[in-house]
Amino acid sequence: MSSQEITRRKWLKTVAATAVAGSVVGRVLTSCRGGNDNWSQTRVEEPGDVGNPFDVDEIVSSMPGEVGCVECGRCMPCWAGVNIPAMYVAYNEALESGEISLVKSDYLSEEGKANSKKFVARLEREIGDKHLAHRCARCGWCEGKCPKQLPIAHHMKSIGRYIDLTRETF
Repeated sequence: MSSQEITRRKWLKTVAATAVAGSVVGRVLTSCRGGNDNWSQTRVEEPGDVGNPFDVDEIVSSMPGEVGCVECGRCMPCWAGVNIPAMYVAYNEALESGEISLVKSDYLSEEGKANSKKFVARLEREIGDKHLAHRCARCGWCEGKCPKQLPIAHHMKSIGRYIDLTRETF
């Protein structure tokens, strides 16, 4: 198979599987962050955390409900370039308007597919691809700054996987 024949989806699956399977002692170090006591802490993912990068059940069920971000901007600047407050505003608007459904059957319906594509197109237009959630490196720096103590890295991972699923599936 030539490199041109490999689709982006196959490439993403291969990269995800390689990152998990090839990790030393079965763990992937994903981030370091400063805790409240200024001692560095690490966040580690177990190999089973990644799973199938295109598992609709897993992705839709991991999506947060409405996020209580107050848009204070303390989480910024994100060194990976994610515009966190703008992502939360767009995400909450999409939940409210029905562009995003947290139910698998709704996501897979024709209307759900159209709404999901509309959501991703709106994000790309309003925020720009370089600032979307899928760019989050899960370093956790933003979480230490958030006055609401939101699990920002987890949210960005979930929203980013939703964006990637929509781009690759529909």
